[in-house]
Amino acid sequence: MVKNISCQAHDYFEIVCMRRSLIKVTTKKNQHYHGVASDIELIEKQEYLSILEGHEIKQVLLSDVQKLEAVGNSPEQHNFSMAW
Repeated sequence: MVKNISCQAHDYFEIVCMRRSLIKVTTKKNQHYHGVASDIELIEKQEYLSILEGHEIKQVLLSDVQKLEAVGNSPEQHNFSMAW
């Protein structure tokens, strides 16, 4: 079953990818990811956030994200924290 997220939440994911922001992601299963937001990809009719952690790309299902934080970015105004 495909799970949808709100348009507002999707906008935040698009913003961090567009800016190539340094982010922290926490999933609903309390998994943590930390790296650079690189893209949103459609895989089998579901959207995934691609995060570059070191030299490895991690794929996180957007509907599984509980918290998205943009941290350590310049300018400071590009940093934020959103929880769903």
